[in-house]
Amino acid sequence: MSDTATLSQLFASIEDDLHLVDKTFEEATSSDMDMLTAAVVHVLGSQGKRLRIALTLLSGKLIQYRFEKLLPLSVALEMVHLATLVHDDIVDHATTRRDIPTVNALFGDNIAILLGDYLFAKTAGLVAEVEDFRVDRLFSETVARICEGTIMEMLSVRQLDLSIEHYIERVSRKTACLMSACCKGGAIVAQGSEAQIALLEQYGTNLGIAFQIIDDVLDYTGTATSIGKPAGNDLRQGLVTLPLIYALKHERNGRLEKVSALVGQAQPEDAEVTDVVRWVRDSPAIGEALELARHYAARARALLSEFPSSPERGVLEDVVEFVVARSR
Repeated sequence: MSDTATLSQLFASIEDDLHLVDKTFEEATSSDMDMLTAAVVHVLGSQGKRLRIALTLLSGKLIQYRFEKLLPLSVALEMVHLATLVHDDIVDHATTRRDIPTVNALFGDNIAILLGDYLFAKTAGLVAEVEDFRVDRLFSETVARICEGTIMEMLSVRQLDLSIEHYIERVSRKTACLMSACCKGGAIVAQGSEAQIALLEQYGTNLGIAFQIIDDVLDYTGTATSIGKPAGNDLRQGLVTLPLIYALKHERNGRLEKVSALVGQAQPEDAEVTDVVRWVRDSPAIGEALELARHYAARARALLSEFPSSPERGVLEDVVEFVVARSR
């Protein structure tokens, strides 16, 4: 069964509401400028799993389902997600995402930058509809942390002497903080207690770290067909992720110099990338990275155990299993 089909089954109880979020997103981003509308439609076409929207709705439903407030919150958080992806593709000089041309590839960097800004700007009105100052603060803090994580990533490009702690901090800021914001925002809107809000915030953080670790593992174990980009794409950009950090801890004889030369190149040869990808894939590093992903997944599940048993808790637990088992 495909990842999309699996999620469709998991989110069956909120499927109608997910469609309403999609419809509201389209309405909220409509413009009388044809080019801007075309760019928005294009980025929606590469939207992916809608995981963050579902996390927002399910976190609220776990406590009290105030959908009239969760709707603008979900749309705004998804706008932040897509805006960061658009800007990431510019920074990474990416031309495709999930086998679909990126906005910058189709419309150029200038339009892509402004599209990301447009999406960020549109969140302000949606956040105002929630009518909770804590959500206002959550949005500003989340966008700031994502920027910090992206800068951390840029500053660590082509550096091999990275610790596991540095990696976790980087992905906590760049990836996990948005999943954390979805879960925390859902709990805030649901009028949860401070303890419930904190539990769901930490659930999202641990889930997000596990999600990014699996993403980075798939960059070494997947194929262009399965993950929508060539294996070793991070290596090509000089980005050192967890599997390579583990691999270099185990076997440095002759490999350190080769990997150092590879990540130092702006345009490495495909054969060199393939050789390092194969070495990492065949090393104990993949198993160790997966074990760390399972560690954070277990933390996420343990946090949910503080809530009474319910269908929503069951789905959020299943989401954890999905994240560590997914193939793209």
